[in-house]
Amino acid sequence: MPRKALTAADLKKYEAALRHMLGVVTGDIDVLAEETSHEAGRDVSTEDAGSEIAALELSLELLGKDEQTAQELLDALDRVKAKAYGNCETCQQPIPKGRLDAMPHARNCISCQRELEKKRAF
Repeated sequence: MPRKALTAADLKKYEAALRHMLGVVTGDIDVLAEETSHEAGRDVSTEDAGSEIAALELSLELLGKDEQTAQELLDALDRVKAKAYGNCETCQQPIPKGRLDAMPHARNCISCQRELEKKRAF
C-alpha cells in the first residue's frame, strides 16, 4: 500500500514539534556547557579525581550528542522550509507518520535506515 504524503496541517504539527525539541535540546546544551566548564575549573582532591573525570567525560559526551541532535533538528526544519520534509532521503517515499511522531527529525523511512545502518556496520 502506498504511503500517504503529509498534509499542510501535518507539516505545521511536525514543525512545531521540531521547534519545541530544539528549544529543549538547546537548553540542555546550555546547562551541560555550564556544568562542564564549572567541573573543569574545580579543584578536586586526589581521591575524588577519578569520579570527577568520569563525570566530566559523561557531560562532554552528552553535550556532543545534544549538539548532534540540535543539528539534526535544524536540518529537519530546513527540509520543512524546502518542502522536502517527510520524504525519505533514500527512496523518496513519504516517511510513515508513526516514525515521524517518534522521531520528527528522521531523514529516512525505517527500511532505508536499517539498510544504511547495516552498511555502516561493515
